[in-house]
Amino acid sequence: MTDHWNSIRRHWRLLGAPLRPPVEAVETYRRELDLSRAHVTLLGVTPELAGLGAAMTAVDESPDMIAGIWPGDTAERKAIKGDWLDLPVPNASAEAIIGDGCLSALAHSAARRALFAAIARSLRSDGRAGIRLFASPETPYNPPAVRALALSGGISTFHELKWRVAMTATGNTPDHAISVRAILERFEELFPDREALSRATGWELPVIGTIDVYRHSSAVYSFAPTSALIGEAEDFFHNVRVVPSGSYAFAEGCPLLVLRLPKS
Repeated sequence: MTDHWNSIRRHWRLLGAPLRPPVEAVETYRRELDLSRAHVTLLGVTPELAGLGAAMTAVDESPDMIAGIWPGDTAERKAIKGDWLDLPVPNASAEAIIGDGCLSALAHSAARRALFAAIARSLRSDGRAGIRLFASPETPYNPPAVRALALSGGISTFHELKWRVAMTATGNTPDHAISVRAILERFEELFPDREALSRATGWELPVIGTIDVYRHSSAVYSFAPTSALIGEAEDFFHNVRVVPSGSYAFAEGCPLLVLRLPKS
């Protein structure tokens, strides 16, 4: 898994929305979680979120991601190596915990529940958390329809296409999981001619080529529907809300899951 994230790090500059949060999504975190004076715990090292809060501690298990993606420690923020499922913060001490797409980095429903439990355990009684989702629709996307939409110019970015392709194949199991190799395989079935895809969409071949980091990876992602994620979160939180994160490409699949008042 470390090799997978190191490959992602090397291609970071070629990635864009919805994989990376645009400005309007960042503002949604700030607004919905009232972060201006909070000490924020960030799951991962998403650079776009590094400026939120009065202070921040980012937690990531990959030293390569910290070294390559984190914009740098300052007097107000720092990044540390750590496990999201065993957060290196005292129980009931965190003001705010945020993450971007981090639930999709967990392959199993049990792991997502473990993360919700870790967040609930870490938050103080008036704390709050927000996670931007990569959520599949309740009815999986139809593969030929995704192909047709892309070739007709109906998909704004290659990274949106990549998630739509993944969401054609996750199935209806509680995990809603797919190996990243399977994402690549489905993409190559639907789009065997990358140059034709590039001509039809205007996407540069190096951007399309970022999907090749999946070829030798053992990573597994999950793309559960929003309703399933709400159900998992409600086992640990009294107040679970979903709010839109903007109007950017594929924003409908990337709402912000807002969590408050962990159960005792």
